[in-house]
Amino acid sequence: VYQLLGESGTYYGVRFGKNIPWVREFPFGFIKDPQYVGSIMSLLACLSWVPFQYILLWSLGYLFMIHIESTEDVTTRAKPLS
Repeated sequence: VYQLLGESGTYYGVRFGKNIPWVREFPFGFIKDPQYVGSIMSLLACLSWVPFQYILLWSLGYLFMIHIESTEDVTTRAKPLS
């Protein structure tokens, strides 16, 4: 993620007025929301050590954010301070 998006792209710099080029390389061109999917997969890998309800709740939070970001109107985002 850092290599393809850089620091600003990884940490949602576009929401703070940064110009981030669109990336289509793997995994971004093949998996929808790869950062969230990777996070959920990492959580599932922790099932041996963490109770299921915590993994489920955290994963539901990621799924909620995927939904929010997919329905978001980019014109209503906060504008950077000058």
